[in-house]
Amino acid sequence: MLSSTSDAFLLKRIHNGNFDAVNGLILKYDPLIKAIIRDEVKNSDAADDVYGDVRLAIVRRFRRKGVANINAVDKWIKQVVRSKCKDYWRKEKKRQNLLVTAQEQHAAALDQDACKELRYSEVFEVIDAMDPIYKDVVELWLEKWTSAEIGEKLGIPESTVKSRKRAIVRKVREHFGVSLPN
Repeated sequence: MLSSTSDAFLLKRIHNGNFDAVNGLILKYDPLIKAIIRDEVKNSDAADDVYGDVRLAIVRRFRRKGVANINAVDKWIKQVVRSKCKDYWRKEKKRQNLLVTAQEQHAAALDQDACKELRYSEVFEVIDAMDPIYKDVVELWLEKWTSAEIGEKLGIPESTVKSRKRAIVRKVREHFGVSLPN
């Protein structure tokens, strides 16, 4: 069985093109690989993903570069495993940051919506406190009627509609402390 053979023998077989020896090398160090991943990752689902990444990294390394610069297989495998665990934590941290950002944006949007609703309520309280002649103008204005159409509907001149609109805007601005442009 390949998993009980020496590292030198397995590396020589890999060097000669026998890629079944890569699997034998991985199986030989399987308990070490899984122990490091278990200690570093601590999440069984993520550990399985990291294990797959480690196997893939080992296979790719041998296919691309062969056995060059691998003196101590156990140290090299530990390095690969720890590198993949660090990759996992980097990705996890990035995912967590994205999640927090999304939650913060959602909370800000809810706050903004709540503020808008509060503002609308305040605007309507100001308008409700005004004389009813202004309320009729506001109702039609909010329905996107033109000043001429509002005047015709209410039986008043267009200029009166415009002056009432200005009075409404002035009253709302005063309530919110917004100065009028000169």
